Amino acid sequence: MKTEDLIEALAADLPAAGARQVERRLLLALVAGGLLVLLGVGLWLGFRDDLGAAMIGPTFWAKAIYTGALGVVGFWLLDRLGRPGMPIRGPLVALGLVLAAAGGVALWEFMAMPEPERMPALMGDSARTCAPRILILSLIAAPFVFGAARGFAPMRPGAAGAAAGLLTAALATTLYGLHCPEHTASFVTVWYSLGIAAGAAVGAVVGRVLFRW
Repeated sequence: MKTEDLIEALAADLPAAGARQVERRLLLALVAGGLLVLLGVGLWLGFRDDLGAAMIGPTFWAKAIYTGALGVVGFWLLDRLGRPGMPIRGPLVALGLVLAAAGGVALWEFMAMPEPERMPALMGDSARTCAPRILILSLIAAPFVFGAARGFAPMRPGAAGAAAGLLTAALATTLYGLHCPEHTASFVTVWYSLGIAAGAAVGAVVGRVLFRW
């Protein structure tokens, strides 16, 4: 019997309650990690001065919906990858749809702008620091998320690590929005996504070691 077949056979015998317990631990880890990221944003970067007014408008929530959706997909993908034999087509399709929707809105906004306004809208005032800050904030929450995710049984540790990194980075990016005043779709789609992708890439490397059987 191949190792992969043995793992699948053993996983098939695991009680469903065990998987639910891991999911609950992961949700608790997200809360704990999120609180630390929130503290990090407040103490390190500071909340934006117009936060109250920004939360009334649609742009603030549009950014949060985008990054939150990536977080939901990351959780879904991690859950599927953590159970041998479970299909991952659903979360991968959802990930593609979220990215395509964001890219479509960004492209439409970019092309609708007068040409002199396009690069300022894309670069904003913090293009150089946005992705590194997101990655650093992700690392604050990562020990909680990755620690809880060790309860899963992924057959593809690198992919599971990438999913955990996606989840962690999306959480950090959503809370980073409490500091970041950038509001154009092109900026968010490029630089927020780059920070989240960096978190997923680091997660893939960590997952190969941490989630290895």
